[in-house]
Amino acid sequence: MDESPDASRQPAVPRPPELPEVDSPPTEEVLDSVPSREDVVEKARSAAEIVREQPSVDDILGDRR
Repeated sequence: MDESPDASRQPAVPRPPELPEVDSPPTEEVLDSVPSREDVVEKARSAAEIVREQPSVDDILGDRR
């Protein structure tokens, strides 16, 4: 094998910082607060409805056109 002497050396990369300990709620508690799929679907709105609520280009630009 024709390796250069520098090929076996590790690059000079600093170690990643140590992450702090974080208090997290239990998984079950977090999942209990997530709405059901049915609730999400029931409250969903169509893209057309959302687009209708947005201002038009004329409303945004006003007299600048």
